[in-house]
Amino acid sequence: MDELNTVNGKLRFMGIIGDPVAQAKSPMLINTALRERQIPDTLLIPLHVGSAGLTDAINGLKACRNFCGAIVTMPHKRHVLPLLDTVSDTARAIGACNVFKRGPDGRLSGTMMDGEGFVAGLQKRGYDVQGKSVYLAGAGGAAAAIAFAVAAHGARRLVIYNRTVGKASALCKQLQSLYPAVSIETGSEFPRDVDIAINGTSVGMGNDPALPFSLRHLDLATVICDIVVFPELTPLLANADQIGFPVHYGKEMIMAQVPLLIDFMLN
Repeated sequence: MDELNTVNGKLRFMGIIGDPVAQAKSPMLINTALRERQIPDTLLIPLHVGSAGLTDAINGLKACRNFCGAIVTMPHKRHVLPLLDTVSDTARAIGACNVFKRGPDGRLSGTMMDGEGFVAGLQKRGYDVQGKSVYLAGAGGAAAAIAFAVAAHGARRLVIYNRTVGKASALCKQLQSLYPAVSIETGSEFPRDVDIAINGTSVGMGNDPALPFSLRHLDLATVICDIVVFPELTPLLANADQIGFPVHYGKEMIMAQVPLLIDFMLN
């Protein structure tokens, strides 16, 4: 294996922290990019950490002098924030972090790139959010990041649905104060009259057969998006594809972030 040639006393390592983490595509994508960019003695590994062990894991990584940084995935994106020494204005506003790095002094600094990665992935496939009406299911870390990025990139209207209505309302209020030109409102699980519909939750991950929202009232031109990466064809996307909607896969958000994540953790 090529990776074995990387494992020596000079190895620097990065991680992806999550629970579960077996579904993560980041190790393959990041390690492939590291080889392509000819960055030596560097490897990203999965770190399966439960909520109860998150604080101990972060403190342990601070003490590892050959640790560069880590991607943070569900369910830790919000809970990791208070464990870091510094966070970007973006991460602070969103209330979540999806990547952090270790400085030479051991201090950890984090930011949030999910939103920009998601929008960049859409743009790469020819879908622009500017001037569009967008529906988003979810108000957690990744969903909030997407909401901020969609508003920042000039969406005309943003509808946010969350099972806990208060979380959706709070996110709408926060966004509206920062982006007054965007029409922002809470919605239901039955979206209608939107150009782009996004699942920003973990619904549909693994063997979960549930759908995060209904496709019943949507026009067939609506782009149906999912941020779940395992399975690649989630129940939502499978249903949408069968009906005839254009679909956008979760891996696109990660792939668009790969160079951004590497540059952040190594610099």
